[in-house]
Amino acid sequence: MYKRNFQAISVIFVLLLLISACSNDDHLNTSAAVDCPTCPECPTCPANVETEDCLPAENTEAVVQNQPIGCHSSEKLNSILWIQASGEYLMAATQSYELAKVMLDRGLADPNWTAALEQTGNYSNLPPAVIVDVDETVLDNTPFHASMELIGKNWDTDVFYEWTREARAEAVPGAVDFLQYAHSNGVTVFYITNRVYDVEEATRENLKNNGFPMESGIDTLLMHGEKEGWESSKVNRRTFLAENYRILLLIGDTLNDFLPGTNVGTAERETVLSAYQDYWNEKWILIPNPIYGGWEGAIYDFDYSLSKEQVFDSKINSLETFE
Repeated sequence: MYKRNFQAISVIFVLLLLISACSNDDHLNTSAAVDCPTCPECPTCPANVETEDCLPAENTEAVVQNQPIGCHSSEKLNSILWIQASGEYLMAATQSYELAKVMLDRGLADPNWTAALEQTGNYSNLPPAVIVDVDETVLDNTPFHASMELIGKNWDTDVFYEWTREARAEAVPGAVDFLQYAHSNGVTVFYITNRVYDVEEATRENLKNNGFPMESGIDTLLMHGEKEGWESSKVNRRTFLAENYRILLLIGDTLNDFLPGTNVGTAERETVLSAYQDYWNEKWILIPNPIYGGWEGAIYDFDYSLSKEQVFDSKINSLETFE
């Protein structure tokens, strides 16, 4: 209840900021406000265009040019609020983890079952394990993303690690219940994250504080850079675990959590994924994340040096419309 009340207050605060932003001098160069369809994030701000210029543009480049200043600065607002405030996200995340329980039971009953492409040889007698991603899979970082949105930035690595060191992220709905269920059935839970090794202890504390199972005798938190070769691709870490465990499930929020070769264009990513449809129907569980991920990077060729405005332009130009 506290979290929902806090989120409601946050929503009101963000909306007030947006109203304020759309009332500045740069936005008041017209005598009449127009409800501009090319300004979806700021529908009531007075646009710096004549009414007839606010009709849908013939091409996406014109749509970008017609954006009133500041109106597209909050492009991720709905995505963040969907996670923080909607019952739909609560249902979707919880359903994903309930499905994971069903599939875990199937995997335990079938000694030939594995979810890891890296699993080879005779693994039927290996102890069972599941691999989960951390960010937006078991830990909810939307307060950080909301802060970025309010200052008009896509990302700030330093601020993100300030946030992670505070160990205040709450659990994704359904995650603790499922992983405790797995743990109670003798399944070892491994967390593979691309957080840097420097924040391992803070991440471990955050997981423990939320009630996630952590083994005392082995390191179940595998960080980016913790060992040689443990880079952004998670293949080496999955291979490392597959030598000693039968991997029953992979759970994540982006394709990189399941298989390599996904840092390619949107169409190419779909082709890569389609080859493993049997896996994502049963053994790969996706947690919804509309804020960021490989799907977004594919739109602007994974050029994370782009400004927020350049990213926005790339997204606009990638839209498929009915015209």
